[in-house]
Amino acid sequence: HRITFAVVLFILLIVISSILLLIWWPGKPSLAEITNSWVSLIMVYLVLSILLFEKPIYKFFEEFITAKKSGQHDSQQSRQEQFLGLVSDINIGDLASYYDSKQDNILNKEIQDTDSVVLREEEMAKYIRKLQKENIRWRFLYADTYLVLYAKYVLFWLHKSKSVDREEFNNIWQSKISNPEEREAILDALLDLEFIREEEGDTFSITELGSAYVNCLKEMDKQISY
Repeated sequence: HRITFAVVLFILLIVISSILLLIWWPGKPSLAEITNSWVSLIMVYLVLSILLFEKPIYKFFEEFITAKKSGQHDSQQSRQEQFLGLVSDINIGDLASYYDSKQDNILNKEIQDTDSVVLREEEMAKYIRKLQKENIRWRFLYADTYLVLYAKYVLFWLHKSKSVDREEFNNIWQSKISNPEEREAILDALLDLEFIREEEGDTFSITELGSAYVNCLKEMDKQISY
């Protein structure tokens, strides 16, 4: 903070002196004339004032930085809570198809490991659905935090188009995302999150999970608008 404080003050003094010199510029500029002018007098007073009140100014600067960081943290936490609240309303039954038999077997094993008592079939199904719901909640929160903006734009576009091939995707998005590696990275990220699926013929389509995430973003946008 000390170094940042010193840099900010230095830049501020340069800006103030530049503004003053723009207001007043001698007819025959010379170093002697500038140093003997009212501009240099004001700058001397400013420097002396900063030296005299360094501690209170620094304390104010620290409080400002702390408040800004706290505000960013509170804003992010509030967004996370809002997002998790929206996800909690999702009908998990509509998304259960994204957990194939292999995933279900892993969940069943986890249940057996946590309790030696054989769970009834109804309790087991309830526990599996709870784990699936938590998985979806945190996957959406991860996407909201780490997906780049253009990845969300692509997902909205796929939500509207339903199904597109790679050539069409490149033709549409190369003007906005010129780097082909970046376009591939966006597709890979959406595939990893299971928001889209790759089908035969190098075709991509949005999944129910991806559509649910898009709807979450729409709901959040409505709440922010209100």
